[in-house]
Amino acid sequence: MECGYRGWIIDATPSFSLGKFFAHARLVRASAGDEVDAEMHIERDLAWFDTEEEAVEVAQQWAFAWIGKRASNVIPGPEEPGPVA
Repeated sequence: MECGYRGWIIDATPSFSLGKFFAHARLVRASAGDEVDAEMHIERDLAWFDTEEEAVEVAQQWAFAWIGKRASNVIPGPEEPGPVA
């Protein structure tokens, strides 16, 4: 269950154990330059659900919020314009 968002690849594939789907998110952001390593963040066991769809939705929403919060804390570089006043 992968999707892209703001330069990140989000894998929201849930685990299945004991009859429940466990939501977790794996986020990977590759750099534009070959000399810089990719950045990765993994958040496990966000919650458990009866259906796979619910687990995927929660993991994706968590990832979107995490990326959005992180992006708002970054000072824009020359190639990344800031907010227009």
